[in-house]
Amino acid sequence: MQVLRKAFKQPLSDVVTEFVACTHADANLVKADLTGSIAHAQMLAEEGLISPSQGEAIGSGLNKLLAKAEEGNFDLKVEYEDVHMNVEKQLEELIGSDALRLHAARSRNDQVALDLRLFTVSAIDSLIDGLNFLQASIVQSAKKHVDVVMPGYTHLQRAQPVLYAHAILAFHEMFARDIERFNDCKKRTAVSPLGAGAQAGSALSINPHSVAQKLGFPKVFSNSIDAVSDRDFAAEFLMACSLTAIHISQMAETLVIWSSSEFGFVELADNVTTTSSLMPHKKNPDPLEIARAKSGAVIGDLVNLLVTLKALPLGYNRDLQETKPPVINSATIVLQALKVMSVCVDAVTVNAEKTLAAASDPALMTTDLVEYLVLKGVPFRQAHEKVAELVADWREKNIALPEVELEEYKKYAPQFEKDVFGLFDPALSVASKKSHGSTGKVAI
Repeated sequence: MQVLRKAFKQPLSDVVTEFVACTHADANLVKADLTGSIAHAQMLAEEGLISPSQGEAIGSGLNKLLAKAEEGNFDLKVEYEDVHMNVEKQLEELIGSDALRLHAARSRNDQVALDLRLFTVSAIDSLIDGLNFLQASIVQSAKKHVDVVMPGYTHLQRAQPVLYAHAILAFHEMFARDIERFNDCKKRTAVSPLGAGAQAGSALSINPHSVAQKLGFPKVFSNSIDAVSDRDFAAEFLMACSLTAIHISQMAETLVIWSSSEFGFVELADNVTTTSSLMPHKKNPDPLEIARAKSGAVIGDLVNLLVTLKALPLGYNRDLQETKPPVINSATIVLQALKVMSVCVDAVTVNAEKTLAAASDPALMTTDLVEYLVLKGVPFRQAHEKVAELVADWREKNIALPEVELEEYKKYAPQFEKDVFGLFDPALSVASKKSHGSTGKVAI
């Protein structure tokens, strides 16, 4: 590092400089750093800590650098260690000595905390947009195949007939909870730490509330030590990212299974599949498999950050530098995965004949038989046992339930009547479900 070393007799080792520098991660924080610096400079001018002309010069220079960053032309030099010193040095090159006044009442400790919060708030907004977009794709797929009947599963075994729309909309609910989590996380992220200084605040007449207002943050820190060391918001963000990644992985796994030759429930369009370098017939769901795999990296980022935080002493520690890459990495991965999943859902065509055939297995309607008896006044547990006996006996005889004579049914429960055979239609089974949140078409 070539700056801030007047109290040292030796230059920092090149090896150490490279090791402690964080310019790679900080490349993602340039716009956040400049945005925070603009608000800080405005506050300094308002409080009389810099003159109006100095404030104007600093603001103008920072806005020029921000425009440069938005064009992708703001380069970080490793010798300046981080984004903060890079901004300060480039500002000095641009406007001269007035740039040296910008850092009054500010430390890189509260500055980096603000940068990461600004980045995280922006990432949350982008992820919520991505989740909304994926939800829209799910709804369109449900509408497109609203009458398709398929088997629902528990333990990856066929359970009961459901509508495809009901199954795919289950993921809509998962992603709705993810949106709620991100919105809740945003409340605790949008808290401005600027003004905490290194850890003790400042003797200068600053106004942290003014800075927070300019940044659109509704809250300001209450304790300067906690302000510079708090990364709870980062852990919370990564937890929300991890659950979203898990939901993406579960959805990807489901579509991979459904699109397999063994199931054949759905077909993926050519624009989301690849082929083998050896086997020309292959149509591989690579995007879904990569989305499934990426969840591991996001979960790893959460563990990485938690382990970094677990034994830190009170106050700012340089270990906190290592909380930036996990946040940036996971935000990038999850946003990309959401976009890919939207494209994949749009590419799904359901094989209605195949799903109906799979849902027509009479065994899937045994719960309907139980509820049939319940409606006839039989206690549920007795009805369940009678149907279980019926299933076991005729399974052993290798005779399908619709082929069993009514007289045989009555041996298990006299309440069975001729209308029992209508229960073996999977479409009617689905249509009979009228309870809240069920697979019935009206409920969907």
